[in-house]
Amino acid sequence: MNADIKRYQLFGWDYDHFSPLNEDEISWYKSYARKTGGPILELACGTGRLLIKLAETGLDVTGIDLSDKMLEVAGHNISKLPAGIKNKIKLLKVDITGFNFDRQFGLIFMADNSFRELRTREDQTACLRTVHKHLSPKGTFLLTVRRFDLSSFTDGKREIPWSKPISDPSNGHKVSRKVAFTLSDDKRRVNGIYLYRIVDSQGTTRFEECPFVSPVLQEEDYFSLLTEAGFKPELFYDFSDQKNNTGQTFCFVCGK
Repeated sequence: MNADIKRYQLFGWDYDHFSPLNEDEISWYKSYARKTGGPILELACGTGRLLIKLAETGLDVTGIDLSDKMLEVAGHNISKLPAGIKNKIKLLKVDITGFNFDRQFGLIFMADNSFRELRTREDQTACLRTVHKHLSPKGTFLLTVRRFDLSSFTDGKREIPWSKPISDPSNGHKVSRKVAFTLSDDKRRVNGIYLYRIVDSQGTTRFEECPFVSPVLQEEDYFSLLTEAGFKPELFYDFSDQKNNTGQTFCFVCGK
């Protein structure tokens, strides 16, 4: 299994538990959905949690992802919706670096640090140029990522300890995880590993390792990438449309 998506294939169901949405975040995305009037495209849509919220505005929403499991979870979540909302949503397995639709979108967005899944500048640029191609002339592209805090690393390392067990909804197994990060010498890349501990109904324990590599991108890197792809980016913080740079989330609002 491809190491880049292994965690999402096996444990993508835990995403909403460890990274829950908050009301400010939901309201921020909904406000831009209403301003643009759609249609809407989400890149790396995961469990579909934001797609569902935006479909509540009455706009057509398309979500793309490369993980079969994440799309399966999203499909399950969407299946429980009222028909009027469910019918507004389309899910597709598509690579975010090279998708091709025969339409443009009034709003395109990429949330939850998904952009840092793109390891190389080549992939990052390919993704953004494809977004630019699919954004309507007066449309808006939203890119949100958490600020990377180098000070959280001690001697180039950081660890998130074992979580409390949560139940895998597919089989009831109790699953805990911890995460270890190692910063590269040039401070431009993080090599990490998610370690999962799975305890089944018989009490048998096994472990699953999910390695990952993530680029270290700072504010100026995002501006450079977005500008190179043809966007006019504006930066706000923490889903407040404020320019107070004490916030922990970069919220880029981009037009052509």
